[in-house]
Amino acid sequence: MSATILDVAKLSGYSKATVSRAFVNPERVSKRAKETIYLAANRLNYTPNAIAQAMVRKRTNNIGFVIYEKQYAVVTNPFYSTIFESVLQTCSQKGYSLFISSDRGLRLPNGQLYIKKQLDGIILAGQSDEQMVLDLQRQGMPVVLLNNAMDLENLVCVTADQYNGALLAMEHLLDRGHRHIGLLAGKFSPHVYAGRNKGYYDALLKAGIPVDNRNIRIVEPTMEQAIEGASSLLDLPVPPTALYCTSDLIGVGAVKAALRRGLRVPEDVAIIGFDDDQNSCIVEPELTTIHIQKAAMGRIAAEQLIAQIEYDLPQKEIIQTPVRLLVRRST
Repeated sequence: MSATILDVAKLSGYSKATVSRAFVNPERVSKRAKETIYLAANRLNYTPNAIAQAMVRKRTNNIGFVIYEKQYAVVTNPFYSTIFESVLQTCSQKGYSLFISSDRGLRLPNGQLYIKKQLDGIILAGQSDEQMVLDLQRQGMPVVLLNNAMDLENLVCVTADQYNGALLAMEHLLDRGHRHIGLLAGKFSPHVYAGRNKGYYDALLKAGIPVDNRNIRIVEPTMEQAIEGASSLLDLPVPPTALYCTSDLIGVGAVKAALRRGLRVPEDVAIIGFDDDQNSCIVEPELTTIHIQKAAMGRIAAEQLIAQIEYDLPQKEIIQTPVRLLVRRST
């Protein structure tokens, strides 16, 4: 028969109430008492009842990681796999379990939200709609937005400095003497799309170069679409001498399109990506890219959500992690 809290109380010499506090609210128990109680629990192989603790604390220590359905599954996504691993490690260190789902998994056929598991809070990763955030907040669910940003009350958003990353990429190409630069823009969330595209326009305007819409292609962030978009730019009567791609996957597609035409990278066309995920190193030449601190983004998102859960301090904040240029052989 497994040990009970009464057995721990008897062996440790403390009351049942004190033993319960040692596991549920350890900050309210002296160091000496906790050491004695935990030693007794170890000797008895006692494990506190998680369900009972959740009822007392009104928490389950479960967190949901919800990602845009087109970017699921996370473990095979070159961008989000690193972020998810960081969230998982942070949750584990803080004593929380992590459950993963696509955003479609939260919707009933009638569009209403349905939380399958009892959760204390949710991290919404990637493209999310404002209504989903508002619905969760109305249910009293703490939410942190990851790799996205919205101007909503009591919402913490954790993202990268998308705009300055785009400026770094464009300034690098301009410094290399390129004046005829094409844009391959992926259809990402409005926040990511706007930041990575605005940097392209602003850099050209600052350099006194008119924006030519013939040099711009908007594509789904897939290999097939990237190759198709890059091919159409490279087949122009006067093709760009450089391509700014708003993700590494799109950049790889651009390299493939160039090589299939017998072009040399970067001698005939320079190509730069964005994200510094594993895609940037699977081609030869390897992609020059913008490095994003993905592990830091995951850690910060988890810490921010847990702080909301434990201290009930909702706030409005957009946290941007810094980015940097990684110069490789594609430019």
